Amino acid sequence: MMGAGSAWLLRLVERLYRAALLIYPGAFRRAYGRDMTQVFRDRCQTAARQAGIAGLLGVCWAELRDLALTAVREHVDEIRRPYRRVERSMTMSAGAPARPVPPRLRLTTAVTALAFVVALLASLNLYLLEDANPLTPAAYSASPLLRFSYDGVYLSALVAAVAACSIVGYSIAQDDATALLGLAVVALVVAFGGFGGLLFRHPTTFLALSLVFIGLLLCGLLVGRAIAVRARARLGRRSAAILGACASTGVALLVNLAVLVPHTIALNPVSHPLYMQGQIGGTHLNSLLLGMAIELLAVVVCTLSIGSALHGATR
Repeated sequence: MMGAGSAWLLRLVERLYRAALLIYPGAFRRAYGRDMTQVFRDRCQTAARQAGIAGLLGVCWAELRDLALTAVREHVDEIRRPYRRVERSMTMSAGAPARPVPPRLRLTTAVTALAFVVALLASLNLYLLEDANPLTPAAYSASPLLRFSYDGVYLSALVAAVAACSIVGYSIAQDDATALLGLAVVALVVAFGGFGGLLFRHPTTFLALSLVFIGLLLCGLLVGRAIAVRARARLGRRSAAILGACASTGVALLVNLAVLVPHTIALNPVSHPLYMQGQIGGTHLNSLLLGMAIELLAVVVCTLSIGSALHGATR
């Protein structure tokens, strides 16, 4: 039991608790700080009477742990609150209530993600096979189209990666500006991670690849924006934005497949004689053809799914 002279300890603990409340957002402190302090004071007095200093320390430890967890949650809510207000005001101005993501759009998102993974694996397979093959420089010298188509396959795969991130961005963000800002950051990271090493060694090549990368990305985003605007009235802002992001990814995947086809055709006059002479095995050709066939199937299914979701949103 604590004696009467321990009142100073209770006052000290209460002052420390009030100071700890400063980690909460100001609006939260003004609304609930007084009540929280009163509850803490009552709990401390009760614990001190029943279990002495040990009980008081137990209450302080439990409150400190709860304080840290709830303060983090309140700060997160404080950050997200303006975006929720923006979304509510946009919804009210549009005169339509918030609507859940329809099942057809969920299927489209899953199919788009699967198509992106297939295209990425096919492009990565091409990248590893040709960079590891000692005969690749000779093949590129014999057919200049190989180098341009190879760069196209690589860049379109990077663009598809950025566009696929936009699906996640529009699913999480509360407004378009936040999603686009995050998308710009992702695009910079992908670009410099993908071919940023050329900046000092081959600046002209870096500039050319950057322009193609930005051009492909803008084309995909514009197509996605057009589809989102068309579907917004029926799906709502966020679902329409997700559908547009799927369309942006689909555009990049179509470009990736369209470039992979001439690359394979241009590679054949070089690789086939080498294969017939036994200088390379059939794994290279078979892997490339198999990857392209699977990607073709995935992109076709992705395109049909996006078209189906758009048709359901506008009819």
